[in-house]
Amino acid sequence: MTNVKGLLEKKLVQINGNVVSLYPQLWKDQEKAVNWIKCLYIYCCLKKQIKAKQALYFEDIATKQIIGSMVNNVPKVINFEFTDQTHKI
Repeated sequence: MTNVKGLLEKKLVQINGNVVSLYPQLWKDQEKAVNWIKCLYIYCCLKKQIKAKQALYFEDIATKQIIGSMVNNVPKVINFEFTDQTHKI
């Protein structure tokens, strides 16, 4: 929770409704990406008052391309390659 709050304050993550915009560099590999999806989903359920089992989508903050989702409590990485980390935060 503290990590998410810090990223929100630094504007590295933005939450608007059921869409989380973030810099893809936060997702270093598949395991970390899934962990971020789960953590941000919990944060949104507790702090942003989205309802349990409501879909949450993750997009690249720069391109607005969907890169992940949490639908029916299943985290999923979409259209995202971990080797392409050309952008710097």
